[in-house]
Amino acid sequence: MEASASDASEIEIQRPPRPIAGVMRPPGSKSITNRALLLAALAAGESTLSGCLESEDTEIMRAALARLGVRCDASEGGARVVVEGAGGPLRRVSDPATAIDVGTAGTAARFLCAALAGSPIEVLVDGSPRMRERPMAGLLEVLGEQGAELRYHGRPGALPVTIRGAAEGLRGGEIRLARPPSSQFISALILAAPLARAPTRIVLEGGTPARPYVDMSLAVLEAFGGRGRWEGEDTIVAEPGVLQGRAYAVEPDASAASYFLALAAIYGGEVTIPDLGRASLQGDAQIAWVLGRMGAEVEQGPDSTTLRSAGRLRGIDVDLGEMPDMTLTIAVAALHAEGTTRIRGVEILRHHESDRLAAGATELRKLGAEVEEEAGGLTITPPVAGIRRGVAINTYLDHRMAMAFALAGEVTIRDPGCVRKTFPGYFDVLAELAMVRRP
Repeated sequence: MEASASDASEIEIQRPPRPIAGVMRPPGSKSITNRALLLAALAAGESTLSGCLESEDTEIMRAALARLGVRCDASEGGARVVVEGAGGPLRRVSDPATAIDVGTAGTAARFLCAALAGSPIEVLVDGSPRMRERPMAGLLEVLGEQGAELRYHGRPGALPVTIRGAAEGLRGGEIRLARPPSSQFISALILAAPLARAPTRIVLEGGTPARPYVDMSLAVLEAFGGRGRWEGEDTIVAEPGVLQGRAYAVEPDASAASYFLALAAIYGGEVTIPDLGRASLQGDAQIAWVLGRMGAEVEQGPDSTTLRSAGRLRGIDVDLGEMPDMTLTIAVAALHAEGTTRIRGVEILRHHESDRLAAGATELRKLGAEVEEEAGGLTITPPVAGIRRGVAINTYLDHRMAMAFALAGEVTIRDPGCVRKTFPGYFDVLAELAMVRRP
């Protein structure tokens, strides 16, 4: 079997030799895949999930569910997963003395902790050194108030933690949250709400970051027979009940699609992303319109997105609070734009796989840009003399750093294997576009 391009310790990237043209098919959505896996695990009966993402994060979720007694049979390269649900709370764990390892997967860490809090078992949950640093305290505190017993083995409010789930299920009732550091806190409570004894009422006193991800959780919950809804602008109500297994198709990943759309916007050409349009559950599907504001031409139907560009972009002022994962994509596009680009509303990125604002600013400056780093964003002025060539980009063990900065031009990407977290074949796709220099 030919080795993947991402297996190398570093990869030299060059500009595409011709305009980008054609239909590009990104893998399935990580966010939807992990939500569907967990809900299928809690549902009664069998679920068949199609279009799933096969990546480090989804493998972590499947492995954790297998440890918790849920059969997850993957085929078709991981794109098809058959799940035999527990029909309610998770009731057993294999090798209980060994931690369930969530790696760097924030979705797995937060969603599993919430489901375990509503299950009558005791489980140790741990993650990577970076995951031990990422915010968990607000969610874990709420789970304790909901009836789970928590025992910390390091810093209070962080992994590793032993969770003894509430024997009779979560309490439900009203939960009041100040603005949490991640929308995943809210999504975790929504996904675990079927395990509660009473309706769960989540009051968001300061709003929510990245609300489209919360809406996604409500939509996937409904697909498996759950009930959840917004009441006004700041309150979510989710009902207890038994979920039902079903056939469920996962959308293509909008975050992955952003790199192909940005390639066409930067270097010229026309790209169509099928099965991803304005009907998408993913807020990141709106990235095409941000690139449109920068000068690209966009057509988006319910189920497809097409972007055309002559490769002439302009700087913009944009709030990406609803799609923070698109920040690095737009930041690198800003290198190729005329004028200054300001990105706002993304303070949440301080707590991801890396501090993406600090890391992004550092690498953009290496390429010659002037960058003002703010608490919640970046202001980027592209280099007057052109982007520096041959710069080695550090990726900080962060898949989005690697994928976004590969769009910059003539660069070397260090540790390209970090893309396995969400898009293992990313650099293989760039190789097909003649953008990877072979040794």
